[in-house]
Amino acid sequence: MFKRFSKALSAMRHGAGLPFAMGLLKRTRYNYKKDVGDGLDSSVVTAPIMWIQRAMPEAVLTVRRRKTDGSHEEIPTHKMLELVARPNPFYGDIMLWAATLLSYLIDGNGYWIKVRSIIGRPAELWYVPHWTMEPKGSDDGSEFLTHYKYSPGGGVPPIDLEPDDVVHFRHGLDPRNPRKGLSPLAGVLREIFMDLESSNFVASLLRNMGVPGVVISPKDGGSVSPEDAAATKAWFQANFTGDRRGGALVMGAPTTVSEFGFNPQQMNMSESRDVAEERVCACLGVPAAVVGFGAGLQTSKVGATMSELMKLAWRNGLLPILRVFADELDRSLLPDFGNATGLKTHFDTSEVLALQDDMDKAATRWTTLAGGPIAKVSEAREALGLEVLPEHDFYFRPAMSLETPAGVRPELPADTGKAFGAKSRASRSAFRAGAAFIDALQKQEGPLQKAFERRLKKFFADFGNAAKDAAGPLLDAEDLTPKDLPEAETKSDELLVAQILDRLGIDAHRTTFQKIYEAHYVDTAKKVSEAANLAGISGSLPDPVARAVAGAGGRRSGLVDLSKQTRAALFDAIAEGRAEGEGVTQVANRIAGYVEGGHWQTAETRARTIARTETKYAQNISTIERAKAAGLEQFIIYDGRLGPDRSDPDHIARNGSIVTAAEASQLASDEHPNGTLSFAPYFGEDN
Repeated sequence: MFKRFSKALSAMRHGAGLPFAMGLLKRTRYNYKKDVGDGLDSSVVTAPIMWIQRAMPEAVLTVRRRKTDGSHEEIPTHKMLELVARPNPFYGDIMLWAATLLSYLIDGNGYWIKVRSIIGRPAELWYVPHWTMEPKGSDDGSEFLTHYKYSPGGGVPPIDLEPDDVVHFRHGLDPRNPRKGLSPLAGVLREIFMDLESSNFVASLLRNMGVPGVVISPKDGGSVSPEDAAATKAWFQANFTGDRRGGALVMGAPTTVSEFGFNPQQMNMSESRDVAEERVCACLGVPAAVVGFGAGLQTSKVGATMSELMKLAWRNGLLPILRVFADELDRSLLPDFGNATGLKTHFDTSEVLALQDDMDKAATRWTTLAGGPIAKVSEAREALGLEVLPEHDFYFRPAMSLETPAGVRPELPADTGKAFGAKSRASRSAFRAGAAFIDALQKQEGPLQKAFERRLKKFFADFGNAAKDAAGPLLDAEDLTPKDLPEAETKSDELLVAQILDRLGIDAHRTTFQKIYEAHYVDTAKKVSEAANLAGISGSLPDPVARAVAGAGGRRSGLVDLSKQTRAALFDAIAEGRAEGEGVTQVANRIAGYVEGGHWQTAETRARTIARTETKYAQNISTIERAKAAGLEQFIIYDGRLGPDRSDPDHIARNGSIVTAAEASQLASDEHPNGTLSFAPYFGEDN
């Protein structure tokens, strides 16, 4: 009986790596690798690599943090990005990546060496050629990687580097030596050699008179002495080569002159060179036509367009490389700059020109899905790389869509006169006619809101800086240490706040704020007038309508009490600055932040909240005023479109009701900041 024994490994064992048979390929004993060398003098190698080097800077290196809601937040000031952008005093990131790509694509390995500061953090990054580095493991095979042997050359002795001090970009893993990457060009050495030999052969022929030469011999079997043969050769070369080609030849005896070699057509080696171009580009993932090779240009005449080939070059060539590089930076460099939990390195390709068509198609696809509704608005925004906020977590439903259970015929609420204060309701045809106008308003709302948000954000930031400048001289003269008696401190702060407000000149800022509101309301009115064509009203904006809408905007700006909010922000900033023991500069900076943010904490949130509320109100008041100018006094309500789970039952009930212009104005004023109330002009059931 035989017993079978097996032994499980308690620790991995690693070999030293197998040699590449001295560069010999299968089924040949010729050393192509030796003759090809590093490939740097081969155009069939350098041309596609140089294209990749030129294209890569279009992608921007970023560091992102994944938030709890699944969205991503960029960290543009991360220290790793700063180091990669300026790796050392002698070159920048474009040169660093170009050199790394060269080694990565030729050898399958690209190396950076980290030079650390006195505190141990990387202070410089240096590219080193791939032939100067060799990863090493332990002699007994117990450790996969113990160090890198760096051989700079030039008489400098080899240096052993810790693995943590090297960033090693590998193209996969070489089975012959898993510590290294596999060269993408290892399998096309013969084709590279073939292209080199073709170039050398044709160059040699052209160097030798443009043809291999001629044979001059005595006719009818005559003979000449060696001296005469040498003299004839010298005479022929002096008189019938170079600039004297094509002259008349006169011999003194019967002589035969025969061509020996090939004509230019016989020297044509384009087919063999095309093979090399195609296969090298295939290994690098770049279509030959993109590089400008003849083989690829011939193919593109009958196949894909150049734009499609450029897109293919990014997808098959560059994007996989960028993913490998980002993954290695996550492993080898990002952790050197503190806790990297939740952080990921990423190459942003949103500005890559060749991929813009993909972005357009993605935007169209996600707009369709979110408007279906099939996907949430938040899902669409995340897929397109846009900021995702809590208010985006909903399904968008067009105004003319009604939610009904399966198997039930959709109907508008019956005209019973019971819902919404016994108001009459629009017929199905009138409701649908107004829905096109409402859909147009919804498409306008986002861009209008963003534009207003930018204006407000700048105003609040400038307002906060103005408060800081006004407070500075007064804080210099103020004793900011906490007072013994709370009453004394409060009295001191009241006086200081009053002085700051006086220096700030809040009335001038309030006027600027009002003008920003009025300008936004007029911009909104213009857009609503354009959409009014869908409702059967002229798309022009009459001056009386513009003045009425601008006046409404000015009055709405008064709802934001700048004096009260600024006073409260100043009190809070000064009180908290005192409590924290801050100096003049710190308190002044705190004032700037508190004043620009108000009770919303930040200028961004403050601007976004106001822009969302006011844009919706501006659309409603513009609709009412424009319709009144056209002689219309009734409107259809569109509301409760988020469904029973997110809309108020009263808002759902009033959807489709008909109201007067005065009632519509009151409803718009009373609407919740996050409401969905809209109006469409009502022409009566005969229209």
